[in-house]
Amino acid sequence: MSHVTFDNIYIGESAELGKLRFNPAGFGWKSYKDENNTPTTFNGSDVRGATWLRVARNFQLRIFLRTPDKPRVTFDGFKRDEFDKVKRTLDEYFGIKLDHRDISLKGWNWGKAEVQNNEIVFEVQHKEAFELPLAQVANSNIAGKNEVAIEFNPQPIPGVGAREPDELVEVRFYVPGKSKKPKGSDAGSGGEETDVDDEGNEISAAEAMHNLIKQKADIGAAVGDSIVVFEDVLVLTPRGRFSLEFFHESLRLLGKSTDYRVPFNSIHRIFLLPKLDDLHIQLVLGLDPPIRQGATRYPFLVAQWPKDEEVDAELNLDDEEIAKYPDLQKKYEAPTFQVISRVLKSLTGKKVTPPGSFRNAQGVNGLKANVKAVQGELYFLEKGLIFIAKQPILIDFSKTESISFSRVGSGVASARTFDMRVVSKTDSADHVFSAISKEEVGPISQFLASKNVRLKNEMEDTMDLAGDMDLDDLSDDDDDASIPSEDEGRKKKKGKKVEKVQPRKGADDEDESEDEDFMDESSDGGSPSESDSDDEDSGMASDASDPMMEELRKKQAAKRAKNKKAQSGSDDEAPKKKKAKMDVD
Repeated sequence: MSHVTFDNIYIGESAELGKLRFNPAGFGWKSYKDENNTPTTFNGSDVRGATWLRVARNFQLRIFLRTPDKPRVTFDGFKRDEFDKVKRTLDEYFGIKLDHRDISLKGWNWGKAEVQNNEIVFEVQHKEAFELPLAQVANSNIAGKNEVAIEFNPQPIPGVGAREPDELVEVRFYVPGKSKKPKGSDAGSGGEETDVDDEGNEISAAEAMHNLIKQKADIGAAVGDSIVVFEDVLVLTPRGRFSLEFFHESLRLLGKSTDYRVPFNSIHRIFLLPKLDDLHIQLVLGLDPPIRQGATRYPFLVAQWPKDEEVDAELNLDDEEIAKYPDLQKKYEAPTFQVISRVLKSLTGKKVTPPGSFRNAQGVNGLKANVKAVQGELYFLEKGLIFIAKQPILIDFSKTESISFSRVGSGVASARTFDMRVVSKTDSADHVFSAISKEEVGPISQFLASKNVRLKNEMEDTMDLAGDMDLDDLSDDDDDASIPSEDEGRKKKKGKKVEKVQPRKGADDEDESEDEDFMDESSDGGSPSESDSDDEDSGMASDASDPMMEELRKKQAAKRAKNKKAQSGSDDEAPKKKKAKMDVD
């Protein structure tokens, strides 16, 4: 049987080169890398069309098939002068005409976007600029009034390893105006009419495109009938109320303005945790890859229900289909969180992780903590810990280098809270959980010690110091330190009059008038330096409360004042004033 062969050809998006061979029965491609492998073959009777176009890897032959599971196959790497050879081969073997399609190379970002078959085609001046396969669309949302945001599933590339390749994750189309009725529909006398929904509301062009993408793409109901639907579920991350629709391969979150599709193979962890208020239950799903909303990534999905809320649910599955899933029942009549967690466990095949054996000082599973300015709830699990907030944090004990306790201020024994720092073996940044109640040190230390986690308590020295210190002794020491003795005071503040005056107020009850004489005379002319030096030379600075010493001090003060007045020559006015004052007293 005759055949035609083309060398150095790529199949699809593969990076491997191979050879493409045609014969009247069909065609096949085989890699150069392994000559002993089985070639990829296609039946010639399934070919229904072909297109030739320019791509990044020279020219591409696009062959359309009648098989629903693989409607199209592409081959890159053809040279320009091979067009005629390919055209004759397809006409001779399969009786089809090769269509030559021109590609727009203008680079414009405005044109016309249409949904054609299984692709979104963007045309510029009636020439194709690019196309997006609907099979890779993960989600479609209305962003604003006239924008359609399309998100794509991350595509794994074999041989890349842990490195994540650069790829398109989102594209937005600005679609202004209203949706028009298609040609041939009933239109009024004014010509074209805007399309309306079932309630008579006008449909924008962006909304019409969004609905068409959801219908054609692998989103929501396009996959098939839902198994069960839970209405009006409060989702904390991302925030909003959604309907949870379970399908065979995915979970759909349908909200008023957003719509998320979560494949079951992207759910890698499931947690069922009670809130600290003892009134609600939280279901936490760890997602990889995470769902996205604009530039925000959500690696965790957190839903919440009241603990006493119950639901009656019946699954849309027959007995044969239910038998394929372990522990799945036809009907449920139980609390909502139990039903949803059991359905998730059966459909995903993942284990539901309950709270660990940790109990705080009040006997509750978790405790309150802060990460920077965000307050949340911290739960200690059997193999790690999880912090539930707007953006949850999951830490595995096997990847933890150490956990340390510390206070905000060094030596603050009276602090009521402490910080817990988690040092990771893999991440360069540490996780610090702050504002944890001091009474939780004991329960946390015992639990971490039982899990063989390396623990550093930087508060032990401060706590031991506070424990060995007597509060009564502390108050006495403070008093002694703040009120020095008179002898020490005179040594520290030598030459200051206040050191002598202050103690005398409590010891001169015998003759108050003499005290006033001393105060007036000293203030009139006696210098502090002179009086202090005389007192120290005569040995009078030892005890101000002794009556004999007081008497001597007063006599000396009066003598000095008398000498001072005699020298100044003005000793008439002062005695008169003094006597008048004494008579009044």
